[in-house]
Amino acid sequence: MRLATFNIKNGLCADGSCDPDALARACCGLRADVLALQEVDRNAPRSMHADQTEVVAERCELTALYAPARPLRQGGEYGNALLADGRIADVEHVPLPVASGREARAAVLARVEVDGTALSVGATHLQNEAPRIVREADEQLEQLGVVLTALATRPRPRVLLGDLNMPPTIAEPVLQSAGYEIAESELTVPVRTPKLRLDYVAVDGLTIRSSEVHDTDVSDHRAVVVEVDS
Repeated sequence: MRLATFNIKNGLCADGSCDPDALARACCGLRADVLALQEVDRNAPRSMHADQTEVVAERCELTALYAPARPLRQGGEYGNALLADGRIADVEHVPLPVASGREARAAVLARVEVDGTALSVGATHLQNEAPRIVREADEQLEQLGVVLTALATRPRPRVLLGDLNMPPTIAEPVLQSAGYEIAESELTVPVRTPKLRLDYVAVDGLTIRSSEVHDTDVSDHRAVVVEVDS
């Protein structure tokens, strides 16, 4: 089974356009059975008013779930998406705690069934606070704790996918203490000359076989793709 997480930055291409076809090609190229997307637009002028979740789902022939995080000033909204080559059920939208004046963040949890294997999956995009990102991450850690607590109420195997906006030195001890194995990954952002690893695939009750990072024609992040066995 292939698990993937990809912050698509509203499908932004290197030339500054937001081409739905380019986004769909990039996501289909990951060949993921379970795919989490972050910074996904719906009905936004900046991305040609596309429902990006539906664009990817239709082209890649995946079941899709969109979870809004916040409205955009220019119109439309953005949030997280969870897609799967199978059934998605038992959906829970989890708003995350944010400091006053900060951007709203959220997670989506669901039961996903792929080829007869049922997974409890959490997909999220935690707060971005770039100036402090390599020193501390208080808000991100609080948000991660909420996601892990919610996911812990669901049966194993469990999967956490997302842009956690924290380096491994901060994120990995928390994930490991919660019982997760973290897939190894190269740096993921910025896409052309990566300097940080902010994107994670973590599992509890599955065996990681391999992992790789994909550079695509969209976004400022690279995608993380992980092969697992049940």
